[in-house]
Amino acid sequence: MGSGLLLLLHPRPAAAQAVAPAAATFAGVPQESIASGAEVSFPPFGADFYANQLFLLGEAHGVAKPQEVDFALFKHLNQRAGVRYYVGEFDCAKADYLNYYLRTGNDSLLQLVFRSWVRDQSQWANQALLNKFRKLRALNLELPEKHRFEFVGLDEVQDRALAADYLRRLLSRKHVQGRTDELWRQGDSLQMLLRQPTTAALPPLARLAMAELKQQEKAYRFALGASYERLWHLLTNLTYRADGLGREQIIFANFRALSQTKKLAGQKMYGLWGLAHVLQSPLQGGQTMFAGLVRQSALPAHDKVVSIMCAFSGCQMLYPTAGLPAPWQSKGQTYTGTDKFNHDGPLTVIRGIDELKTRTTPGSLTLFRLDAPGAATTRQPIQVTYAPGVPTTQQMRFDPQRPAAAYVQYLVLVRDSPMVQPLQP
Repeated sequence: MGSGLLLLLHPRPAAAQAVAPAAATFAGVPQESIASGAEVSFPPFGADFYANQLFLLGEAHGVAKPQEVDFALFKHLNQRAGVRYYVGEFDCAKADYLNYYLRTGNDSLLQLVFRSWVRDQSQWANQALLNKFRKLRALNLELPEKHRFEFVGLDEVQDRALAADYLRRLLSRKHVQGRTDELWRQGDSLQMLLRQPTTAALPPLARLAMAELKQQEKAYRFALGASYERLWHLLTNLTYRADGLGREQIIFANFRALSQTKKLAGQKMYGLWGLAHVLQSPLQGGQTMFAGLVRQSALPAHDKVVSIMCAFSGCQMLYPTAGLPAPWQSKGQTYTGTDKFNHDGPLTVIRGIDELKTRTTPGSLTLFRLDAPGAATTRQPIQVTYAPGVPTTQQMRFDPQRPAAAYVQYLVLVRDSPMVQPLQP
């Protein structure tokens, strides 16, 4: 459900064909209401849930309620499972600035984090997300020291200019005994290149800087302190695309590298992601998303991943106007509110969602456990119908040989949520 979904659609997409009634699709799936009054709060999970190491919540960007669900779930996991690391859909530079914001409360740091999202007309550029970061800081200040959290960025570089500023901060200590300033000369060149529109020269120069770091590792570790590992991580991120990695592979590579550091090894982590990223099994054709790559790996956390996916009915979504067919656009506006992306149509229909609607009430948030013993979702696949005109390359085709619970273990049905409000009209 990214902002590019409709770019190739026919100007007037037809509705998805109704699927045959499926009363048994979610048979035996237990449910719990999620309190959604003044503040969203989660009911307790079973002990096996808290034993996981990586907790992922999948959402559709642009819908308001998932931001509240995200805050509530992270707060719940911090209290119940000691989760202190929020692994987000942002890069290492943005994570550093978010952590700086946690410490200082300087709101201008948040504006820097949001700068590229606003420029790119991203669904992330919304008031609800901005306010959530402020709420997270307020929560962090209330927590005892042992429960205080920080952000970890797993995505590829999103704002090269911000990455240049981050690089400058990492190289702020400049004395390396017995060495020239070679690394800092390379760093100056990298900062300059990061501020340019073309990037072809970045990867080879980043590799030279990495070679310099390795050649005199002891001296640079002494000079840079904790910044050494962060610098290595940033430089590595500048080489990923040139090495042929796609976005899911980059996210996984960052998780693999960071989860094995002395600081994060064995730590529990949580994050909010676009819903495709949290799928734990390959789609038809073998496409494997971030959570699936973790599951397929030999990492200690590979069998300790739990995915919770939001499904939507009656919800409004904030969407970049340019990505919508003309009849759906709010003319002259950067963004448009739309109800076309719900999972009960018109573009996408999840088989059995009407059954879930009969078990819930309008305006509610409800948690369903798909991997519960005896649940039909431990045996039956996810079946999705798409409207004619939705490009096949932008459809998630689930493997009919795999049960729903092999992809996600929990589902949150979000009903009648408003859209988020844009930071820029």
